Amino acid sequence: MRLQHITQLTKVNLIYANPQMIEKKRNKEAKSGKTSSIPPYMSVLLQNGFLLLVFLLLYGFMFASIDFTQYPGMFTTFIMMFIVMALLQGFYLVYNLFYESKDLAHYLPLPFKGSEVFTAKLVVLALMILPYLIPILALFIMLGQDAGQLMLVSIVTSLLLFLLLMIVVFFFSVVLVHLITKLSFFRKNKQAVTTILYALSSLGMVAVIFFISSMGPGAEIANGQVMPDYQVIPFIHIFHKILLNPISTTAWLGILLWIALLALLALLVFKWVVPDFYREEEGNVSSKPNKSKNQQKNVFSLNKKSTSNKTKANSAASAGHPASVNRTLWKYNFGLIQDGTLIMQHLSSSIIFPILLLGPAITNGVYLQGLTFHYWALSFFAGFVYAFLTLNAISIVGVIISLDRENFIYMKSLPFSMKNYLKQKFLFAFVAEAILPLILGIVFIFITKVPFLLGVLFLIGIIIGLFVLCHYYFARDFRLLNLEWQNLTELFSRGGGNFIQVISIFGSFIIGILAIVLIGVLLNVLPPAWQTIVSVLTAAVPIVLCIVATKWYKERFWSRFTD
Repeated sequence: MRLQHITQLTKVNLIYANPQMIEKKRNKEAKSGKTSSIPPYMSVLLQNGFLLLVFLLLYGFMFASIDFTQYPGMFTTFIMMFIVMALLQGFYLVYNLFYESKDLAHYLPLPFKGSEVFTAKLVVLALMILPYLIPILALFIMLGQDAGQLMLVSIVTSLLLFLLLMIVVFFFSVVLVHLITKLSFFRKNKQAVTTILYALSSLGMVAVIFFISSMGPGAEIANGQVMPDYQVIPFIHIFHKILLNPISTTAWLGILLWIALLALLALLVFKWVVPDFYREEEGNVSSKPNKSKNQQKNVFSLNKKSTSNKTKANSAASAGHPASVNRTLWKYNFGLIQDGTLIMQHLSSSIIFPILLLGPAITNGVYLQGLTFHYWALSFFAGFVYAFLTLNAISIVGVIISLDRENFIYMKSLPFSMKNYLKQKFLFAFVAEAILPLILGIVFIFITKVPFLLGVLFLIGIIIGLFVLCHYYFARDFRLLNLEWQNLTELFSRGGGNFIQVISIFGSFIIGILAIVLIGVLLNVLPPAWQTIVSVLTAAVPIVLCIVATKWYKERFWSRFTD
């Protein structure tokens, strides 16, 4: 392998790893008319380095107050948490870098070796996973310091152990993903399986965080501890032993087991994954001319079938059978959202924040069965606020029109009711967005034992809040319509990008929580007459906003389309 070739390939894969940032950089340069002196790949590298530094400092300060020499269980638990998070994120990265990029075919005519191409991808994978694992390095160094080792010895030992652990994690990710792609079931149901796995990655990340945050300690408190420790996780506890006592024979035998695991995984990667994938791609390229003719025939046939279906739908509408057309449109929209990246982003934005917010409260035994109907308006308003935590620009309703691509232009050219077309698309997106929040809301009501009527009002508040927000993001998608996107991140980054989205989420959270607390205090301290007034005004806010939003978008958005 040639280092210069690997370096150049790494630069290319860094650009592919973060297309959203590259797109923003190009747009900024196009507006200013000045070309940045920082290369695109370096921008990605600097951003990832900044994220790494933030994670290191954040968790470093968090762990600084804990003496991990007395808490081996807590030490191994934290390490396991970061390993699982890296593995879950690693699936997404491995699949995109190795299987979705489709770039290996372009390298075959060039003077690159297969080992060079894969080594460059492994380097990028390591760089992108590193922020999720870097807190482990902080744990290692702190444990060495707590054990009384010299700073230099502690840092060197921690770096070597961290490097061993990191390589094992991302080699395991590569082998696991390749094994999944070799299954016959995966080859037959590629789209469905990738969507499910992306969803499991997001849900698994949430489950890990939720489990760790709610994990109960043991019952006994050992000498030197101020609180109970967690159960020690086997195999991972070897790192605790060797950092605590570097001359321990048992610890070094455990490290040898980790080295043996690394050797096995490296053998699988370079002797099975790399050659197997390279041969498969080479075979695909060699058979490309024959396949292209068949693909052109299939595409032509598909276009004819699609046009026929759309013509039938249009005829049905003109014949007075809108129900059949609407069913067809819902099936069409359901097909649009079956994208792994979209599903993962939707699940992340809809589930992670509410679970992180409600999870610890639920697991700590918060029960609300003692609430009376006196808090009916507060429950209704809380559901309305909750909706703002689950819906943002990274959602189905925020991109549902742009997902049409050229089909949107085609539909506009037909003698077809665009208002009905967009209304069905809006209703479909609204239902899709409401499923997860309502399920989580019901789970919250059931676990915390909220009284039935208050629970119903909470769910109604969620529905009203989602209805208002869906109008906003649906109209926003039409206003920022992009039918020529190459990557979903281009759609997610419209109108201010991720920074504005994060600010809006946390702003909604802070304002909503403060409002709920204030209303709760007023309902407890004011006289009964004023409590009734506060309750009515509180319940009126979501209802008035819903009426105003419906009327506003009816006049400013829906009126521009004809039946």
